[in-house]
Amino acid sequence: MEIEKSSLENINLKKEIIVDIREHYLFERGHINNAINIPLRLLREMPEKYLSINKIYYLICETGFNSKKLSKLLNSKGYTTYSIKNGYSN
Repeated sequence: MEIEKSSLENINLKKEIIVDIREHYLFERGHINNAINIPLRLLREMPEKYLSINKIYYLICETGFNSKKLSKLLNSKGYTTYSIKNGYSN
């Protein structure tokens, strides 16, 4: 599932987490307020180490392509994730 970046203004930060899946150096150049950085490769290989089934995650990458693919994968494993449409660069 995809959402618009503007929808992030209404999330409950106690239950919902924004995860920037770009590499750390890109995250350091700029990111959405309140986002945490967990690179794509780590989430793809070991989601159970970083995510909880009981939380909602909003995934963002540079263009929206990688976050959309990862969101589908994680949702198939029982996580609740949304991809932020068009990513950080838009």
